[in-house]
Amino acid sequence: MYKRLMFFAFSISAVSALYGSEGIFELGKIEVVGSNDNTGSSVSVIDAAQMQDFERKTVVDAVNMMSGVNVATAGARGEQMIMIRGFDYFHVPLMMDGIPIAVPYDGYASLSRFSTFDLSEIEVSKGLTSVLVGPNAFAGAINMVSKKPTKAFEGEIEAGIFSGNGQDGYIILGSNQGKYYITGSLSSTSRDNYPLSGNYQKTTYEDGGSRLNSYSRDVKINLKAAYTPNTKDEYSVSYIKQKADSGIAPYEYTTSNNFRRWENWEKESYYFLSKTDFDKWYVKTRLFSDSFKNQMDFFTDNKYTVVNGYQAPYDDNTVGGSIEAGLKLSERDSLKFAVHYKIDTHKKGGADSYGKTGPIYESQDSTSSYSSEYKKALTDSSILTVGAAYNSAKVSKANNENVSAIASYFANTGAGTSQAITNINKNAEFSHGSASSFDPMIKIDTKIDSTMSIYGGIAKKSRIPNLKDRYSTRLDRYIPNPDLSMESTINYEVGATKKFKDGSVKTSLFYAKAKDFIQAIAVNVYRTAALANANVSSNRMLQNQNIGDVTQKGFEIEGSYIFSDKLSFDGSYTKLSMKNDTDSSKKITDVPSDKVVIASVYSPLSILTWTNSFEFDSRRLDINGNSSNVEATWNTKAIYKATKALSLEAGVNNVLDRNYYVQYGYPEAGRVYYGNVKYKF
Repeated sequence: MYKRLMFFAFSISAVSALYGSEGIFELGKIEVVGSNDNTGSSVSVIDAAQMQDFERKTVVDAVNMMSGVNVATAGARGEQMIMIRGFDYFHVPLMMDGIPIAVPYDGYASLSRFSTFDLSEIEVSKGLTSVLVGPNAFAGAINMVSKKPTKAFEGEIEAGIFSGNGQDGYIILGSNQGKYYITGSLSSTSRDNYPLSGNYQKTTYEDGGSRLNSYSRDVKINLKAAYTPNTKDEYSVSYIKQKADSGIAPYEYTTSNNFRRWENWEKESYYFLSKTDFDKWYVKTRLFSDSFKNQMDFFTDNKYTVVNGYQAPYDDNTVGGSIEAGLKLSERDSLKFAVHYKIDTHKKGGADSYGKTGPIYESQDSTSSYSSEYKKALTDSSILTVGAAYNSAKVSKANNENVSAIASYFANTGAGTSQAITNINKNAEFSHGSASSFDPMIKIDTKIDSTMSIYGGIAKKSRIPNLKDRYSTRLDRYIPNPDLSMESTINYEVGATKKFKDGSVKTSLFYAKAKDFIQAIAVNVYRTAALANANVSSNRMLQNQNIGDVTQKGFEIEGSYIFSDKLSFDGSYTKLSMKNDTDSSKKITDVPSDKVVIASVYSPLSILTWTNSFEFDSRRLDINGNSSNVEATWNTKAIYKATKALSLEAGVNNVLDRNYYVQYGYPEAGRVYYGNVKYKF
């Protein structure tokens, strides 16, 4: 199927940013981003043109160009996520057109699975995220905004090839008839492997060359229809289906359960969005149903021929909605309210794809949020924003699938200074946790003049532990902790934006004090020989615990400069420090202290464009105290516009063939060559 789709796309021919800025699905934007009265805030946006020009074909690659954002990986699961200012993906809700799409059980979705072909822009807010966004915006929020057609008939096609026998392509069609519009897209990406750097040194389970078990295949369909009776009201329905399967490249050395594949990964979403304007007030609604089915398969060796026992499938779903209402009190005052509610259900077990059957275990929780935001124009150039949210969550089901094993764990009192195990549950049903928080915020935005604006604010944020945090044994490596407390933080931030004749500078200074921070801690256990699991080679295991207080501080600076109509530069630098104030011996993991991004666009001719990007991340520690190496990659691309509609592209990622790691033991791709053909009609 993948090869037929690629051949079809190539045969038609294959332009960047078809819909442009006018093709943004405004109904899918979240309130805090892009509003005219928040231009000074710590919000970053990358649009379709930038994503295409710099070859950012997945969401994780796109947002990695932003300051304050770092890529994180779950190497043993073959997934890519992001961190915002040192806080991981659990602390950052991921949304599609304002709809939460995080997987119920895991609490996150791999951003490498989400392509950018059908997106008009990606919004990333940091720190002072609006209370109207919803719960768990502890460190910010990521919102993927889809495209919207603007013409009676339009379309875009691309086909590409890349190293590792990789192929990708998409087709987007749309029609806007004034009172209604429809649009749809189909995309596919596949590869046999990804190449390792020529500097890679052979290890136990990796010979170099092509990365072992690194194949991947993704197909996505995205459909939208909308009724637009006038310029202010809109009612839309959307359907998204994603299917994938992939190998999971193994740990370089060796551990048990090291050989895995995602043989089935399927995500399906339905959602309804609307906005009705009543002159001085409006109502927005979002209703959604999202399902996620997957099965990770385990094999006995690196030949991937013998399945290691029963492969328990997952069946997750989320249903919910939100309503937002806004009232214009006067020319200088406005008041908004929002209510969010969703139910997450996780099922594990049943029949696997190999004909084996196991018991079904179920977990379920519900999350709600009630918020209000008041804005007042203090002067013609200053706006005060005051808001507050009440967030709560309650677990209603939590089956204990490992009750017999958990009953055999006991704290080792002779372990010296090791962390004690807490909350060992020996019942068939875990205790049901609940949590709630009150999160206020205040912010002021001021325009000094037509070229400069400043802002400052304070916001309390919280993050509710998800089902996996509380209950998962993670292949018998973790001890569950049902009674984890909610994390909270106080975010302080000031910043400024200054525009010049040929450029601009934006900077922000931030500080946060997090309480009851959750992190996995190594603990000593005692288990009887009869119940000892071969997956664990020693009596040390991990448990999620509230480790205490954590301080985050740093700054970001972004700049752009246009040297001429042919050459422009953008760049950013992020400085970040995170410290465990309660116990300095327990280091905060996966946080680079420095990040640099530099990008340039050079167009010597109207038909020729050359783009370059350079990214640097300093070293980071993993949970076992291992340090990654410095990440420093250079990417380059040439774009030739053969006609107004047709363009040809060629480029190289990781030009210098750097051998680097985001997570220790899982090497990233070396030099990758690619070529694309794009066509617009």
